[in-house]
Amino acid sequence: MNPGPTLRLRCCATLGILACILLMAACARPRSGPRGLRSGSPGGAYEEVGEASWYGGAGDGFAGRPTASGEIFDPSKLTCAHRTLPLGTYLEVENLANGRRAVLRVNDRGPFAHGRILDASRAGAQELGFLGAGIARVRIRSVDAGGAPAALDPRADREDPFTVQVAALSDPANIGRLSEELRNLGLEVTHQEVSARPGVKRIRAGRFESREEAERAARDLARRLRGLGVDPFVTRVR
Repeated sequence: MNPGPTLRLRCCATLGILACILLMAACARPRSGPRGLRSGSPGGAYEEVGEASWYGGAGDGFAGRPTASGEIFDPSKLTCAHRTLPLGTYLEVENLANGRRAVLRVNDRGPFAHGRILDASRAGAQELGFLGAGIARVRIRSVDAGGAPAALDPRADREDPFTVQVAALSDPANIGRLSEELRNLGLEVTHQEVSARPGVKRIRAGRFESREEAERAARDLARRLRGLGVDPFVTRVR
């Protein structure tokens, strides 16, 4: 689908304002760490390797707030956030630097830092031995509650579709401009409040029942909106 000269002119007109806001967005994504690698594993389990971080520290504002699952976030519990795995999924997480392992339950969405694949709770990071370092290279594998490798539930793709997060913004005018650009591309646009950062909204586009379709849409948006400094990525509606 060709956006045409009119759309390109509108993109250029909003470049300066949007670029400044995107730099200050609470969910800005630093360029650090490689993207995760997905592969098959025993029992048809999902497996991914990449960089993990943790959240739930004294000053980050997440403790006591609702997670994507609706649960109240408790940093002392063995939970984690992942962008796309079904909520409720159990993961065996291995710190590749020290060999320590822990089973964490996905109850939230994130991390929203570029190149990272997992946000562990404070307790999870402590169990895995990277509380002080802040980040660690990990291998994650989907398991059952007992820790045995387990495949993902395919029903999740219908019950909680994929979407593309384009940016996180706080200025209402810029939220409106970017949303209009996305609607002009024929995409359904939704806004999600960031619970720990009042006033910041995640701008999301489209609903997709397959991850592959969502990833194609994310690549297309990155190409079309290249001049705006956005970095679209795939997550879930919920």
